Amino acid sequence: MKRHLLLFLLFTLFSQFSFSQTTDHKDSVRSLTILYTNDLHAHFEPMQVNWISETRKVGGFANIATIVKTAKKSNPNTLYFDAGDYFTGPKFSSLTKGEAVIDVLNHLSIDAACIGNHEFDHGWQNLEEQLKKATFPILNGNIFYAGTDRLFWNHPYVILEKNGIRIGVIGLHGKYAFYDTIADIMIRGIEARDEEVYLKKYIKELEGQVDLIVLLVHEGIPGKQSSAVLTDAERNLQRDIELAKSVPGIDIIITGHAHQGTHQPLISNGTIIVSTDALGMEVGELDIQYDPGKDKITGFKNSLNYVFDDEIEDDAHTKQAIEKWKNKLSEIADQKIGTISQSLTRSYSEESLMGNMVADAMLHAYPDNDLAITNSGGLRDDITGPAVTMGNLISAFPFPNTIVLVEMKGKDIKDLFEHAAGLTNGILQVSEGVEMHYSVSAAAGNRVVLYKLNGKTFKDDKTYKVVTSNFLADGGDGFLAFRRALSKKDTRVEILQTMIQYLKSFDVYKPQLFGRVVKVKP
Repeated sequence: MKRHLLLFLLFTLFSQFSFSQTTDHKDSVRSLTILYTNDLHAHFEPMQVNWISETRKVGGFANIATIVKTAKKSNPNTLYFDAGDYFTGPKFSSLTKGEAVIDVLNHLSIDAACIGNHEFDHGWQNLEEQLKKATFPILNGNIFYAGTDRLFWNHPYVILEKNGIRIGVIGLHGKYAFYDTIADIMIRGIEARDEEVYLKKYIKELEGQVDLIVLLVHEGIPGKQSSAVLTDAERNLQRDIELAKSVPGIDIIITGHAHQGTHQPLISNGTIIVSTDALGMEVGELDIQYDPGKDKITGFKNSLNYVFDDEIEDDAHTKQAIEKWKNKLSEIADQKIGTISQSLTRSYSEESLMGNMVADAMLHAYPDNDLAITNSGGLRDDITGPAVTMGNLISAFPFPNTIVLVEMKGKDIKDLFEHAAGLTNGILQVSEGVEMHYSVSAAAGNRVVLYKLNGKTFKDDKTYKVVTSNFLADGGDGFLAFRRALSKKDTRVEILQTMIQYLKSFDVYKPQLFGRVVKVKP
């Protein structure tokens, strides 16, 4: 009997030990949910996005706040990160130089965000003041005061802890994207330095202090127009893929700038790369399993969830903050400027009704010139009409860009059109009298098949007078041929003012397409 009792006790002890080992191992695998957004661009309110739904609005900061707060309440092991470009979009940002955006973001329960290029649209001095008003961590570790070792915003990373997991969150800005997409005048006095160098530096500093490294980064280099082997996500997020290959030790990259959603995360050198399609249309959700024993992520699941306005109740505090700014800005934003017969819409690859209006307005203001050119990426919102308000115009063209008058040779203008035809930064919108036809299937350097002014082909050695923006005149969006201009004069007149005066000159403005920029089918 004693022998049986001894065997029973030994069996029980062994069973308990085995169960304990199994339980401990199971318990050691810890879960973490990361919600993420990027490129919100001050789209406070829900909007119609026809490729998602023609009947249901999506987005809105009050809806995002509800999603985040509800998720955190039901699962305390939840974090919310943003990868930059929260400034510049509808009127709220431009009329307050970003102040309204920071105020509303303070209600979204953000755990950390990085800085994007559009945060600099009203100058770095302004950004410095606005960032001080944030009640959540905003991170950047590679933008410095020019010629010094002092960080412009001395918050390169933050350490957070959830479910026993220590997370080092680093914020950086791609050097290429910094200089490619920000008007030169807005960043004089600061400089971006190699993100790879500083990423390695901060990963080393965090060694031993954290279990996971999450990089919030705003970066990108224009992708190739087409590829037989790369998906859109791989092509548009190529810089993130390369960064992960070059710098070991990054567990997760949440990236912005490309406006490229990742329904399927990209994996590069063991790094999980995710992003949304921007403007708050989606909130990404990355659920991970972390095993401390193996010191690695052993499983993950990602989803991009559309923010349908009719499914979500507004977060009251966020809604109240939005309404406060709407009321404060209404006197300016609600001013009627004019009337249009049909919606002013945009296009990234061809002539658009919005592009024609803006380019014609620029040339109308400076009629002694030959043509006007503006970039498609500078047009940020459609105007549905029929009434056009100041708020509509500011939302459509939210940048404080000024008119610049340049003189250029015809061969350099062709180079501008060639870069545009690659669609890495979108085509150029042009004024009346300009015709540009291009083929996307042709080899780079030979895509422009027709380029005329008032029915005559541009002559290589002839000098033309061009009206453009200070952003393009400085070579923005990769239009580097502008830097070869023979002369350049900044009028200091904002392009927005030319749009206002142009629309006011019509009883009813009737938008039309004229075949100015045409994509030739293969």
